[in-house]
Amino acid sequence: MPFLAVKPRHTFRQAKTIKPIALAKFISLSALLASISIPASAYDEIQVYDMSINKPGQSALEMHSNYAIKGRRQAEYSGELPPDGLLAFTAEFSYGWSDQIELGLYVPMSIDTHSSNTMLDDAKVRLKWLNADNPEFFYGLNTEIGLVPKRYSKQPLGMEIRPILGHYTGDWLIAFNPSLELDLTGRSQMPVLSPGLKITHQFIDNVHVGIEHYADFGQLNRFSSGNSQGHSTYLVSDLSLGNYRLHLGIGHGWTAPSDEWILKCIVGGIPFTELFNPNRW
Repeated sequence: MPFLAVKPRHTFRQAKTIKPIALAKFISLSALLASISIPASAYDEIQVYDMSINKPGQSALEMHSNYAIKGRRQAEYSGELPPDGLLAFTAEFSYGWSDQIELGLYVPMSIDTHSSNTMLDDAKVRLKWLNADNPEFFYGLNTEIGLVPKRYSKQPLGMEIRPILGHYTGDWLIAFNPSLELDLTGRSQMPVLSPGLKITHQFIDNVHVGIEHYADFGQLNRFSSGNSQGHSTYLVSDLSLGNYRLHLGIGHGWTAPSDEWILKCIVGGIPFTELFNPNRW
């Protein structure tokens, strides 16, 4: 689960060392992901990963939606779909493999509100390892891999490596993801540094409010200069509604490559396996 439940689902224990078996599972599954060509999509998620994780055996669904109110209108290459007016929806299915490992599948789609075209944007898989036994310092690693449609990227196969670092006191949450993005089929295999930072504070019961900042500094060996970097800041809120969670945000881009205004929403904690249980209805 990519954003914090105000009352975390993970049961915290005293801090301890990384479980060797859990780490071995993570390394094995990471190797498996690296060998799979499962599709992915751009514009499918805008989030900072914190300490949320499914319990072992728990399945869940999150619904992401983003809307570029005022985005870039000029294509940067032949075949690209500029983000202005793009409405994106992504279903994220997740499963708790163990106390510290979670598997995920993204199934995104998008609507070009200018042409009313609805597009299926393939899918991608992810694997997250997280140690949140001590909420005052949680850490982990999320990896994603998949194919990217040409309308979102020149290169068809991409991968993301997202470290997760953070601090949670109950009132304050600080989460940092110094993410690396790789185009696996392009001429240059140099990763792009795209960090995300989230800082929120609990103002009333079950409601956190704060900011998120996302950046794109360019390739590690040659950072982009000044206004050529991507920088966007969001005012966000996280609400806990029983077992459900609602994340809302409005963002503003500060540089030329960034979309000027974007809305985003994430509904989490949906027990999708129960949707198919006839006894529930």
